[in-house]
Amino acid sequence: MSEDTAARPIGIVCDSSAPLTRAEAAALGCELVSMHYLVDGVRRAEVYEGENDDYDALYRNAKILGTEAVFQSAWAKAFRGLLEGGSDVLCITMSSRLSGTYRSAKEARAQLADEGFAASRIAVLDSWTTSGGLDFLIQRARKLIVGGATLEETVSQLEGARARQGIVFTVPRLDVLRRSGRLGATRRAVAGKLDRYLIMVLDQGGIRDVDVAHGTTAVARSLVKQVPEGARDGLLIVTGYGNSDATGAVIDCIKRRLPQAEVSVRDGGPVVSLHLGVGSVSLAWDVPGE
Repeated sequence: MSEDTAARPIGIVCDSSAPLTRAEAAALGCELVSMHYLVDGVRRAEVYEGENDDYDALYRNAKILGTEAVFQSAWAKAFRGLLEGGSDVLCITMSSRLSGTYRSAKEARAQLADEGFAASRIAVLDSWTTSGGLDFLIQRARKLIVGGATLEETVSQLEGARARQGIVFTVPRLDVLRRSGRLGATRRAVAGKLDRYLIMVLDQGGIRDVDVAHGTTAVARSLVKQVPEGARDGLLIVTGYGNSDATGAVIDCIKRRLPQAEVSVRDGGPVVSLHLGVGSVSLAWDVPGE
């Protein structure tokens, strides 16, 4: 990478499944590009955390629901604005195994290369995660950029970081996740019976089950148990999807079992909540690099 390229600023672009407020995104130099959700034929843009109104109530009263990944044209518009302003582009998307956002971002990169922009000025990273996991990657990207890392160096560091961080989650109704087509190979017949719930992780972006828990308290214990030793005294991000009773239980369990940890509580937003089902909860962690 040339000295000229290395000297350019780097703008971060992410899809709206990253649970950031408008002020937080601005402080991180991150632009969120909206995914969309459809409620009884009305198309709505998912925006910054705290600005999505009461989507939980909309879902409870709706008959037909759906979502849309970020379109290629939306990514291209965001990339073009940064490039024309003199910045390189680091795009971080939710897992390609959960959404088409990664694919459309890659297509936008190819489009801009055809328009004459240098492809080396645009990097698109599949995060292998979503929600709190994206939050961690964006924060790490900003630290790297402020520290003087080039676009290439930043992507290389993030590729290592995504393998060290993790996210575990559970859903109140497995049929909602099953209908989304993202369930994968899990103990489907066990969960949802007799107050039993699957505990699942994202493994390189795909869903894998790791436990079955009975009742809210046991669910919280199982989620917290998945946090590895290297992350137990750092920041943990608890994300609730709509109104979730399990969120409070997970926070209480962290305070009892991992008293040295710092806890950040987030709202998962309407798009991921629609696919998981309102009432779901996730717990994300990050293991520092060596």
